[in-house]
Amino acid sequence: MTGHRVLGTSKGRGRMDGQDPEVRDGIPPRERDNALLQAADRLAAAAEILVSVSARTAVAVDSRLSPPLLRALTLVGTDPGLTLAALAERAQISRSRASRVCDTLEEAGLLARSPRTEDRRGVGLSLTGRGRSALDRVRDQRTAWIKDALLRMPESDLSGLLAALRSLGPSLAHGHPEHAQTPGPPGRSV
Repeated sequence: MTGHRVLGTSKGRGRMDGQDPEVRDGIPPRERDNALLQAADRLAAAAEILVSVSARTAVAVDSRLSPPLLRALTLVGTDPGLTLAALAERAQISRSRASRVCDTLEEAGLLARSPRTEDRRGVGLSLTGRGRSALDRVRDQRTAWIKDALLRMPESDLSGLLAALRSLGPSLAHGHPEHAQTPGPPGRSV
């Protein structure tokens, strides 16, 4: 039998019971791969819609709030006192871009820079009252839009979505090994 694959295996090493060792939950690898690709495509499409909703709600709250500005506002709101270097790292942008973003937010009255108490040379970033209010309004409007969309779903689909999200959330939080992890807010995100 040299040169022949044992039926039902992917590597030519058969099992006595004739089962493919790579079949999981009764689903052959190819079908599982197709299902995963389909799920990933649908999730990516939903994510694009959510990003668009987030951008639209931000602009509705303050016409100057582009996605990069909203991201910076969110990161600073989550971690008051954040340095410019830390903001650049977490937002995955250059320090010069982070500085320009902060200049824009500061000019809009949404962000403040102040000397850090633990490092007199460093500057900490924090939201102003207006910045906190803008961020809260963006979150509230976005949440209302998503809630309205969820209310239009059949109850059985909503139950399935909630179950899937309970598993998906922790899985997404671990990220892909090739991508840098960007910490997000503990309970809420933008």
